[in-house]
Amino acid sequence: MRFSLQSIGLVGLFALLAVGLPECSNTLAFYNPNLRTTCYKATWFLAPVPIEAVQSLVPYPLITPPFSDKFLFPTGFPPGTHPVLVASGIQRDIRMANLQIDTLLGGYVLVPWVDRLRDGKTPFHYAIRNYIGGENDNDLEAGVPTAVGTVTGTTILIASFSPNDDAYALVASNPPQFSAQVKNVIVRNLLSGPSVIPEAYDFNFFTATTPLYTERTIRTTLNQPQILNNQLLCQLNAYFFNETFAEPELREGNVTLYGPPAGALPSVLAGRYVRQGGLSAKAQMLGYNPEGCESAAARVDPRSLE
Repeated sequence: MRFSLQSIGLVGLFALLAVGLPECSNTLAFYNPNLRTTCYKATWFLAPVPIEAVQSLVPYPLITPPFSDKFLFPTGFPPGTHPVLVASGIQRDIRMANLQIDTLLGGYVLVPWVDRLRDGKTPFHYAIRNYIGGENDNDLEAGVPTAVGTVTGTTILIASFSPNDDAYALVASNPPQFSAQVKNVIVRNLLSGPSVIPEAYDFNFFTATTPLYTERTIRTTLNQPQILNNQLLCQLNAYFFNETFAEPELREGNVTLYGPPAGALPSVLAGRYVRQGGLSAKAQMLGYNPEGCESAAARVDPRSLE
């Protein structure tokens, strides 16, 4: 698979430079016209949740991540916990075959390092929640993708994002402080009466001065196949950070996960996780078709982990 600007060639590169590149360009669609591709500007955090709580949500054993690997976990990981991957961001130029959507907001709560094959070594994602929202809270933009995703094996819920036109908002300047928020839209009443939009999670973060993790930590955790709803098939969403506009920034901040009665996530995840580590960046995402889980695991590209 060819996926970088370098592979476009000099003529194509000069043409792109002549017209200028958008902030987050989809450089994968040309070489993968029949697969789902997008540029995803997002922030990812790892929340340490007690192992027993995480296991209660997942019908497969958990794999202990390589916490002793200093390239992935330089400061280790809180004992007795398992990482939960939480993301919020904006997708630009979403394409598949002749279909194209300019912009969608997207986020998810996933359990990584799940032993779907029960071999003790091959990690998978188990989805707790997947969220999509239209730009500027246009729920209609999100309707078709949520329906298609659910039919193909990934339950997707419509959400309201703040900010609703970018991956995160600058809320203070000295030092720069950022925030992002995701709410599950159950009922949005645009005319009269109450809406039902419980909060799912939010981030409040800074650029890390002493990072808990490395960029490779997030890439390794992110690039694992996802177990689909029927648990018979899996799907790899591959994320590449090799473009010059990726602009990765390691983060430190607070992650709040909201459970019932007022929140949208399972109660065992609910809590405020203080001074956690994460990454903000722009990633090229390539979504493969659903397939057998062994095949999906074999598709993981080593270049996506670098």
